[in-house]
Amino acid sequence: MRQMSLFEESTPSLPVTYHPNFLTTEEANNLYQHCLQLQWQQNHIKMVGKILPVPRLECIYGDQDCDYLYSKSVLLKPLPWTERLAELRDKITAFTGYKFNIVIGNQYRDGQHSIGWHADNESSMGLNPAIASISLGASRKFQIKPIGGKPTDFWLEHGSLLIMHPGCQSTHLHQVPKTKKVVSTRINLTFRPHIGGNK
Repeated sequence: MRQMSLFEESTPSLPVTYHPNFLTTEEANNLYQHCLQLQWQQNHIKMVGKILPVPRLECIYGDQDCDYLYSKSVLLKPLPWTERLAELRDKITAFTGYKFNIVIGNQYRDGQHSIGWHADNESSMGLNPAIASISLGASRKFQIKPIGGKPTDFWLEHGSLLIMHPGCQSTHLHQVPKTKKVVSTRINLTFRPHIGGNK
């Protein structure tokens, strides 16, 4: 596996771009404190005929009527944008040119909180969505690989932005694996389009 340099922004073989210093340290610290106050919930997912707790906390904010269903069993209903989340959405849109209707938050409280290999290919996002991911708090390994291929590792830092460009979800899988190392809380904000959102 190839581990990405903290300062390397992109690689031609992957449909992603990484910006480690998208937010200043002060901006990232303030946003982290704001995100700790969001309405986090422990959801449950149906897997192999069982109902199991999702191994992380989740929340969703966004435009009205932009419900998000994943894995055919977890339905997320967005709360109205907070002022800070809306400002961050607009900052990312100005930087990337991509528009977003919802943001899904994931809170990884320790090394056992994780998300396995998957693609974010839910039909509610439309065809070939772009997804922008902000990381706050502890650095965690993020892995991405072509379907059937070998993974590349990114260490997502406090205040960084990772963009998965249109087409990525059709050709690649990604995950945040578990770790036995002692790690503190990481919050991940993934900004996404929604075909039911405001145009």
